[in-house]
Amino acid sequence: MESAAQVRDVDALYELIRHDRYFLDNFDEKPFVDTPLHAAARDGNVEWSMEIIRLKPSFARKLNQDGFSPVHLALQNDQTQLVLQLIDIDPDLVRVQGREGITPLHFVSEKGDIHLLREFLSACPKSLEDVTNKGETALHIALKNDKVEAFDQALTTVRPPWLGPEEAQQYNQRILNLKDRDGNTLLHVATSKSQVQIVRCLLNCKVDTNARNSEGLTPLDISLLDKTKSENQEIAAMLREAGALEATSLPITDKDRHLSRSKDQRLNEAAQAGNVDALYELIWEDAYLLDQIDQVPFVDTPLHIAASMGHINFALEIMRLKPSFARKQNQYGFTPLHLALQKQNQYVLSGEDLLQKKQTQMVLRLIDVDRNLVRVQGREGVTPLHYVAEKGNVDLLCKLLAACPESITEVTIRKETALHVAAKNDQLEAVECTLVWLRYVDMEDILNWTDDEGNTLLHITISKSQIKA
Repeated sequence: MESAAQVRDVDALYELIRHDRYFLDNFDEKPFVDTPLHAAARDGNVEWSMEIIRLKPSFARKLNQDGFSPVHLALQNDQTQLVLQLIDIDPDLVRVQGREGITPLHFVSEKGDIHLLREFLSACPKSLEDVTNKGETALHIALKNDKVEAFDQALTTVRPPWLGPEEAQQYNQRILNLKDRDGNTLLHVATSKSQVQIVRCLLNCKVDTNARNSEGLTPLDISLLDKTKSENQEIAAMLREAGALEATSLPITDKDRHLSRSKDQRLNEAAQAGNVDALYELIWEDAYLLDQIDQVPFVDTPLHIAASMGHINFALEIMRLKPSFARKQNQYGFTPLHLALQKQNQYVLSGEDLLQKKQTQMVLRLIDVDRNLVRVQGREGVTPLHYVAEKGNVDLLCKLLAACPESITEVTIRKETALHVAAKNDQLEAVECTLVWLRYVDMEDILNWTDDEGNTLLHITISKSQIKA
């Protein structure tokens, strides 16, 4: 495949396709790979690239093993003509995130390429909203790299052409006040870099002069860190004239008290309350908040909390945003579906019918989104199907089997099927229900499966004197 990616001739390409119709599909199956389009992008081979992207549009968004898309590679190799051809075909290629979340727009902003910056923003104005893993927009990157002209160019295209005057003003304020992962706005960055003209420009745009970064510093605080520089003195004077204050002079508001709590704590509170608006408020503050949780191998995610609390809408929203949370185990070895079932069983035992019904609905909605959650193994290899078999919840057992018939083949670390588990816990109705179902789907061979002690279902029923089973 590596040598195939080096093919440069269109005739040679079709020769390979005649030999193997799935030649290009083979590249698409790999998550990170140098495709023929990557190779063509490096070389600036326009004709070859256009043919490849016509046959396989997906290649244009694919990252190679180094985390670069074809457009990234073309930019790195100064293949400007090819870059423009590619974004002419698909303007959204400007927004493809590569290594460290860097898009082609971020790249040209860092390099200060005014021509390409103008072309990119003209083709895809919304790309200015995209941030790197460090939470940086193209505007942040331009300032951090002292590319003042690039910043000026980007600033002139902040307002998307389809917005009216009032909406455009709101949009401008939102973009210009965005914070990076260190909590720095553009005004913080420009002040720290002693960029007098940029500070003046931002103040004219009416940006927030008193935003605090992660260290609790306002732009004015930063300008006062080194009073010996004349630029800093000038910036401090401009900031004060615009109403900027030092952090110690700012009043403590309810919002400040709210923000003083960690994002994790606030996210947990949102999940416990089922507050979707609060969830998105946090995502707005930190676009990578959910990704950070996903990097922890065993953790109570917001989906775990919502599933346990019975907040269906919140759970479905989280599951839509982060499907991987549904299969993640917490520190106790349980997935969100396990927790939902545990809480449902608690309500059954306590006789709280309304809460029981609500929790049952939670279980069914989760498996409606992803039926294979029924067979996800948790602590000791126990799946949700094993759990309901152990508790003898016949109604749920039937629903789980109907949703995911394959789940009956899953075994615990003791090699127990759901049948073994039901029999060992004297849940005869659950055993009978499963037996009927096995006959119906013609999977009765499972009856002869043995656990880790060599016991079949028959061994267990005899040892437990379960005559009826």
